[in-house]
This record gives sequence, C-alpha cells and structure tokens, in this order.
Amino acid sequence: MNVIRFGSMDDLATKVYTAGNVPASETDAIVIKDIDIDSTSVVSVGGNTQATLYIKFTKGTLTNCTIKLYGSYVGDPTAGDWYTETEEASSSGVLTLNPISIVLTGDLEAMWHFPIGACRAYKVTVSNTGTVTTGALSLAVALRSN
Repeated sequence: MNVIRFGSMDDLATKVYTAGNVPASETDAIVIKDIDIDSTSVVSVGGNTQATLYIKFTKGTLTNCTIKLYGSYVGDPTAGDWYTETEEASSSGVLTLNPISIVLTGDLEAMWHFPIGACRAYKVTVSNTGTVTTGALSLAVALRSN
C-alpha cells in the first residue's frame, strides 16, 4: 500500500501500485491522506482538484479484478471513516445508491477521471476472483488542481 501526503506544489501527486498477483480479498492499493494539508496548499476541499486513475490490467487466468474508490472527510482516517463512491439507480420508482466498482474482465489499459470534491482523503482498493497465477495489475493515481 502506498500512502502519500501533500504539501504545497502544483502537480500534487502521482502514486503507483503494482501487483504481480492481485489479492483475492479487498486490499488497500493506494491511500492519499491530508489532501488539504495546510492553508498554503493549492488543493482545497470542495475546490477544483481532479484525480485520474490509470489502470493497466492483464487478465491471465483471473475471472476478474475489482477496483473500488473510497473517500473520507477526515484527513487521516481510521477504518470507520471511509465511504464508498456510489451512483444513483432507480427501480420501480425507488431511488437507491449503488457502490461503484470497476470490474475488469479482460486485458485493459484505461483511465478513470473523478473529482475529489469534499474528500480530505481518498483510497483505491483491489481484489480478484479466479486463479491467481498470471494476472497482473498496475495502478497510478495523479492529482492536479486546475
């Protein structure tokens, strides 16, 4: 797991996670803490900070690989301070929130862009199903304030 904290700079962070064998149970891959570390930081919670998740996945004998995104309003969160990203879904007039999971079922090189919003910390987790022998995953997160 990579943990990064920000100081005052323009290009805020790039953190990388590489796994030759993607873990079977949900595991923290990248954790970003203290996004608005001080009053001089170019990042401000609720401001214009954007994140890009770069994904490179080789399926091998895995069935799939699941990536999840979590945010926290606490700069240095404990286990109970994380909240999963969700999307709204409607079924028969009932509004529900579904956790967002990026499920990879084949080889892929892609990007996922998302705003930081009001989060003071962010994390990316990974897990898999299938036979873990030849699958590989590489993730990189870059943050930038516009």
